[in-house]
Amino acid sequence: MARTARSDADDNLAAYLNEHLLASEGGVQAFKAAARTFEGTPHEPTLLALAEEIARDRRDLASLIQRLGFRPKGWKRLLTVALRAGGSVNPVNLLRLRHSSMAQFELDFLTGAVRAKRSMWDALLELAEDDRRFEVRMLRALQLRADQQIAELVRINQETVRERFLPGDA
Repeated sequence: MARTARSDADDNLAAYLNEHLLASEGGVQAFKAAARTFEGTPHEPTLLALAEEIARDRRDLASLIQRLGFRPKGWKRLLTVALRAGGSVNPVNLLRLRHSSMAQFELDFLTGAVRAKRSMWDALLELAEDDRRFEVRMLRALQLRADQQIAELVRINQETVRERFLPGDA
C-alpha cells in the first residue's frame, strides 16, 4: 500500500516534535545544573524557575504531540529516562566553576537551546496557517514564554560576564 503525502508529512512532523521533546528533557536538566553552577548567587533562584518553566514547556509540547495523535518511539522514551537519571551531571560545566569560561559556555548553550525551542514554536505557527490542528493562541503564548526565558538568560549573562573575563573588580 502506497504511503500518502499527508502520512509522510505527519511522520516528519511527529519525528520533529518528538526530537524537541527529547531535547527538552536534557534542557530541564541543563537548567538545574546551571542553577548549581550559580548556587548561592541571586541567579540560582532564577535558573531554578527557568528549569520549572522549561519543564512546563515540555509538558505543553507532550500534550500537543498527544493531541496530534503522535507517540514517541520506544528508544526515545528510554533515552529520556536516561537523560533524567543522569541529570545531576553537567556535561557543559562538569566542575560547576562559575568564574570560568565553561560557565560562559553553559549560559551560551542554554540560550541557544531556548532559541531552538523558540524556532520550533515559530515553525508550528507557520504550519497553523494551513493546519487547524494547532492552537494559535497557545503557540503564541509559548513563543512569548521563550522570549522571556531568553531575556532572563541574557540578563544573567550581562550581570556575570565580567567576573569571568575581566581582571579584578571590573
